[in-house]
Amino acid sequence: MTTIVEHARSLFAYNAWADDRILATAEGISDAAYADLRGQFEHMLGTQRYWHANWTGTSEQLVLPVLPTLAKACEDYATSHAALSAYAGALTQEELDRSEQWWLRWGFEGRMALGESITQIFYHGIQHRSEIAVVLTSLGRSPGDLDYLTFLRESGAAVPAD
Repeated sequence: MTTIVEHARSLFAYNAWADDRILATAEGISDAAYADLRGQFEHMLGTQRYWHANWTGTSEQLVLPVLPTLAKACEDYATSHAALSAYAGALTQEELDRSEQWWLRWGFEGRMALGESITQIFYHGIQHRSEIAVVLTSLGRSPGDLDYLTFLRESGAAVPAD
């Protein structure tokens, strides 16, 4: 059975895989088409940076990303994925259980375990990649299957057993 820490690491890896797949599918679209998607890419990356900064107690990534070109998006996503991968590699159960008031800067005082915020990034990315995929598909550039099971098969990870 997979431990929750291993599963969290898998979610980080899936997120990077799916982002890379969407970015690769967008290669070669027109500048106008990228302009239509730019806000989604910036928002997704900003969310990844926001949570990573919260978890690590850093603030350098709290600046909203500006991605004027797809090349810049690919570069900045690669940097974010590397930071998230390094963080995932050091995860422990104690860290996953750590609970804080992540949104105090916006006046929200509720607490949430770090593991739940990892789940937030996972589902947040699914939502926004889906929205981007709809646009890319309308341009004749479907990213194909972005399912977690596809990631597991393609990455060589074991598909969970019953």
